[in-house]
Amino acid sequence: MKLTLPQGYSRIRFRRRRRAHYKHGNLLPITELEPGERGEITCIKGNRKIIQRLADLGLTPNTCISIVKTAPFNGPVEIAVRGCKLAIGRDIAENILVKMKEN
Repeated sequence: MKLTLPQGYSRIRFRRRRRAHYKHGNLLPITELEPGERGEITCIKGNRKIIQRLADLGLTPNTCISIVKTAPFNGPVEIAVRGCKLAIGRDIAENILVKMKEN
């Protein structure tokens, strides 16, 4: 089945438009944060296995996290949560939505 986009939309514009939807207010994926910025997890999207795995690592709603560093070329994101540093793949990290916090 081939995906058809509305007339006047390219695939790139469509992705940007979806990403802008998550920036409603202060809510955005952790991949959008810069190293050193902090946020509070508000929700995690994904199937049951992903949500359970992240919960086992300590990533639950209302948990404060900070970005340590991001790898280049769409590599993993290193975060600090509950006194531990974790490296999470970018595809999973895009499903973790946070609310920005002041340093």
